[in-house]
Amino acid sequence: MAAIENPFGKVHTKMVAARIELMSQLAKFGHDELAWSPASDKWSALEIAHHVYISDGLALEQIRLVQDEDNPQILAVEDEAPRRTHESQPPASLEAILAGMAARREEIFEYLNSLTPEAWERPLLHPGWGQLKFYQLVNILYQHDQLHARQLADLKLAIAPVQL
Repeated sequence: MAAIENPFGKVHTKMVAARIELMSQLAKFGHDELAWSPASDKWSALEIAHHVYISDGLALEQIRLVQDEDNPQILAVEDEAPRRTHESQPPASLEAILAGMAARREEIFEYLNSLTPEAWERPLLHPGWGQLKFYQLVNILYQHDQLHARQLADLKLAIAPVQL
């Protein structure tokens, strides 16, 4: 008899590794560097961290929606997360953001771990990407962390010549 595959176990490892990479890139910024941005239309390291926190909240909303409704149309998360970030209150401190990030990610992990393997196959409709499965939506979470880890690395390199 074949063992039932655990979808959460597969994605959990990737999500943890990507979050560790994001956090290690963020840790390279000194206190005076956190708010620096190379241009008015570019995010600082603090704003990137805040965006990741906001994005995790949006992700949790959307993954719950997929489990609660039949083939729902989700929000265009790639547009909605930056919009929500821009419209939200600026972060109080990096420490507050980090605490929020940890709490939200733990909430996501607990929710995902409670799902059956069949739940990971639930369909959803993305406005730009078309018909997807739930597991594809969840994979965006670790890819999003990877994207912003690279963004933080590039930002840190851009700070070096500025010599704050």
